[in-house]
Amino acid sequence: MAATAVLKGVEDKFFECSFCLENFKEPKLLPCLHRICKGCLEKIIEKKEDGEFKCPLCNEICDIPHEGVDGFRTDFHMKSMLKYIQLQQTAKTEDLTAECGGCSKESRITSYCFKCKGFLCEQCSTDHLTKKMMREHKGSILSLKEIKVQELTLERLASLTETPRCQSHVDKPAEVCCATCQNLPVCMVCAQFGEHKGHDLHDVRLLARKERLRAEKTLETLDKFEDNIIQLPVRVEKVKETLSEAISAEKEKLESQHTKLSEFSERRLKDNEQLFKKNKREIDYQEKQEVSELEEQRKREIEAAVKEINDKFDKLIGELRVKNQDLRNGQKTLNDEMDGRMNEGIVLVKRAFKKLDSSVDEQGIHHREELEKISCEAENRKTRYSNFRSTISSILASKDNWTEAQCLPDISKASDFLVQDVKKNVPQLESLKQIDAGDLTITIGGIVRIAEEPESVVDIEGVETQAWNVTYMKYIDNGSIAITGVADEHTHITVIDRDGKIISTNHINQKKRDCDSNVFRTCYPLDLFKLATTCENGELGIYNMKNRSHIRKHMRDIVSDWDDKKQVISVTTDQINKNVYIGTDSRDVFVLDNMLNHQHTLQLPHGMEASTDMVIHGDNLIVCDYASGGAYIVTREGPEAELVCELPEPDHMGGDWRPGRVCTDCNGFIYIIWDSEIYDQGRDILTQYSPDGHRLLITKDVKVDVFGIDTVLTDGSEKLILCTQEGELYTYGLVMGS
Repeated sequence: MAATAVLKGVEDKFFECSFCLENFKEPKLLPCLHRICKGCLEKIIEKKEDGEFKCPLCNEICDIPHEGVDGFRTDFHMKSMLKYIQLQQTAKTEDLTAECGGCSKESRITSYCFKCKGFLCEQCSTDHLTKKMMREHKGSILSLKEIKVQELTLERLASLTETPRCQSHVDKPAEVCCATCQNLPVCMVCAQFGEHKGHDLHDVRLLARKERLRAEKTLETLDKFEDNIIQLPVRVEKVKETLSEAISAEKEKLESQHTKLSEFSERRLKDNEQLFKKNKREIDYQEKQEVSELEEQRKREIEAAVKEINDKFDKLIGELRVKNQDLRNGQKTLNDEMDGRMNEGIVLVKRAFKKLDSSVDEQGIHHREELEKISCEAENRKTRYSNFRSTISSILASKDNWTEAQCLPDISKASDFLVQDVKKNVPQLESLKQIDAGDLTITIGGIVRIAEEPESVVDIEGVETQAWNVTYMKYIDNGSIAITGVADEHTHITVIDRDGKIISTNHINQKKRDCDSNVFRTCYPLDLFKLATTCENGELGIYNMKNRSHIRKHMRDIVSDWDDKKQVISVTTDQINKNVYIGTDSRDVFVLDNMLNHQHTLQLPHGMEASTDMVIHGDNLIVCDYASGGAYIVTREGPEAELVCELPEPDHMGGDWRPGRVCTDCNGFIYIIWDSEIYDQGRDILTQYSPDGHRLLITKDVKVDVFGIDTVLTDGSEKLILCTQEGELYTYGLVMGS
């Protein structure tokens, strides 16, 4: 504020006590530069027993002096301005009549004498200005006309105010300031001979000049931060708005993830029920067919040995029905176990969702609380800055040495803390507009864990003795395991039990292609009793595990534009819709029905080169592409597959890892075998992914040359089985987390 600034430029709130909300009465100055009426301050500290209290405006801790309220400095500068405001209110009355402070008569008032501290009539006002005996009063006269115009400056007001008196000799004007006693005004008698002898005494003009320069420098420093002080509350409000949007977005993301996972699990439950019903129908149909065949055979032989044959076939039929009933019971148990396993997973997903949703709420509450604290601090800074600026500007504008010498040291001292505060940044402000509760797919990563060590390792019967190499392995829902492999002059399809014992085997004579290796055979269950089989030379087949029949076709007879240069390298089935998916060493995947009739061709997205292994995953297809080195989830509807996601490649021991085999468990978690050459030695690792494929959850070293991976449900728990090229069968427990 300039030195010529008028008092009407100061806001009314500047003169208002924050406690009683009225104009100050005997204002006391606190260490934080805020003011409180003496009476209000007495009310505040009379109940305080710890020797301190908080400023009602800025909450700064103020120590209570030993003298109590009297120990706080009276703000005489404020009292002067308040006196003038009172005069302004009085001057608003036209033809003001009151008792004259000079002649004591009821007269029309024309001026006010600051020395007499009273109103004057026109005659007494003239006497004050002309008579020698009143010459000391001449500079203290203020006309009511000057008051009405409201153009009085702080400098003019200071000139009207009487020079402070000595605190000990009230009849003597103060001549120096005692810095030892907080710039107390004292006369020369006290300074040289009285209680202030030997104290740090200063000429008021020099001291005022020093303090004025210090205050102006502080004000200049604070003004540089004015925009930051004013804008911080606005920034806080914007962050609050952004925080609300972040909370809504985070909740929407979690809700979407929860909905997708729930829908996926419900779909798997539905598919499992359909598969159970389908398998049951197949058992019933198979039984009907076999019973019919036995009945026909009995009829043909009944003439030769009626009783003997009846007994014999009654026994066979009974054994068959018992066997098939055991198979039905096994399917029912398997279905119940899968339902239980998947329902347990659904419960854990819901629990994880609630936990993350609660985390969003908790973070929102915490962020809002922190923002409220910052907002209060910002408003506090703003209030303190506004108060400091109004206070120091009004004092500087007065150009009164005594006012500056007495007030500015305390103000400058208090301003040091204000300068430190406004220079502080609020680094956490940007972070408070964000919410990160985590990812539901990461949180559910602990739902299914792979046991550290295998539960069992068995050697498959016949692999070593017959010099087989295992090329593929898959679990069948009837409790058995199918493996394929090659020998010197043939390939084979073999069905084994969990202990590696052979149930049945079928040798297929096979000519070598124009290469140095035997043809590569794979298989995948089509139903409880049939396998879809492939050979890399383009041969397909349906293998019946009951009667060991093998219907074989060639791709050139199924697909009209088949290219004999292509290789068939994988197969998977959709048992619900009875479709067979044939993978090749190109982007083409051929979709057939369960009779090996071509339905349509699915082309994989650009960037993929082959389908080394595949598995159905809900409405999608998981594809391991050894050639490109990636594993992908793609859609399987229509002629063009769309990329859903690329599974993260493992970063393990610096290897160039490539995916070879894939399977999923009851809860949709994905398992892939990767291999790589490290230090000139082949290595295999096992990885586990979240159901959506976005998160790599587990990386585990396993034995080299794993050519088959699948899951199996037994005794109410799910297992992971791995099969090596040498015929070793490893079983790992899959442990449900909490």
